Amino acid sequence: MKKKQVLALAVIALCCSILASATVAYFVDRDTARNVITSGGVDITIVEQRLTDNGLEEYPAEPIQIMPGTTASKIVSIRSEQNDAYIRASFTVTVLDAAGVPMELTAEQTAALVRMDTNTADWTERDGWWYYGKAVSDGDMTQPLFREVTFDGPSMTNEYQNCTVQIDVTAQSVQQANNGASALEAAGWPEA
Repeated sequence: MKKKQVLALAVIALCCSILASATVAYFVDRDTARNVITSGGVDITIVEQRLTDNGLEEYPAEPIQIMPGTTASKIVSIRSEQNDAYIRASFTVTVLDAAGVPMELTAEQTAALVRMDTNTADWTERDGWWYYGKAVSDGDMTQPLFREVTFDGPSMTNEYQNCTVQIDVTAQSVQQANNGASALEAAGWPEA
């Protein structure tokens, strides 16, 4: 019986020594490295100017007076303020009656009244947006989207007396880096 007890103690001692050596083998070390990467951004500004007898001026905030059959200078460009960017723009024309209420005009009626000399050499229209033909570098500006607004004489009858024409320009940009070969191919445009 004593031999069995000694043998049992020897087996227990052997198991304990194996467990102790296995525990030492599982000691580990851990370290964490935090790498901070800051992404760039894009920022644009719509630049509206007009040509006067004194040269280029910032477009005034207050409405300008026009007569039917005349053309007004309104030069619209977009400047990239941060990083190289692809740019697209759209514009809407709204005619407000003498009380300042939008008139219910079709797109064709509005186009017959008010026309912009859209720059089709540098801009391409697709799905209601005008895409600039090349990336715009940080600090640079696009060629104008349009330079003049013409108010049709024969189409502007007496019902348009004391009306206001409102032209709203919207511009968007996406990064140029790693984003296609042109604005038309670029991804990531905000939803309209």
